[in-house]
Amino acid sequence: MLSIIHYLVVIVPIWKKVEEKTGVLNAALSVAEILKTAGRKVKLDDADQRTTRWKFNFWEMKGVPLSIEIGPRDVSSGSVVMSRRDVHGEQGKVFGISMEPSILEAYVKDWLDEIQSSLLQKAISFRDSNIVDVSSYEELKEAISLGKWARGPWSASNTDELRVKEETGAMICCFLSNSPSG
Repeated sequence: MLSIIHYLVVIVPIWKKVEEKTGVLNAALSVAEILKTAGRKVKLDDADQRTTRWKFNFWEMKGVPLSIEIGPRDVSSGSVVMSRRDVHGEQGKVFGISMEPSILEAYVKDWLDEIQSSLLQKAISFRDSNIVDVSSYEELKEAISLGKWARGPWSASNTDELRVKEETGAMICCFLSNSPSG
């Protein structure tokens, strides 16, 4: 059986000099353990085969909402840098977050909650802006041609469903229990 783990946090250790590697990796392992103990699904990407930039891009494309970077200066100051996937650039990045467990756990929890809320609101807004109420077959075809989702009455007929699919390429996806009949 295939087991899929969806990570919520990825930790990317960053070092340039060989003598920095051990300290950075130890700090990254400590942060990973703190977050795992708090019940977070964490991935420590300490592979040497890829660049730091590649790792951040890879995990962003995988949908990991939060990344933590730890470098030699962070180790010295006992802090980390956190970045949100849903807010690009400097606005989505915070420097100097303490590695102290209670502070780090709280910050990660708050940010994950904010990210979830933000992504949900974007999805709801996108959905709502792309639904068109229709009352005729012509309106249905027009809405579909514009790339919108059409909401309207349906006869529950296999023949009508096939017609819609053949003429528009669309299919009937769901039945809303709170829709008016007709």
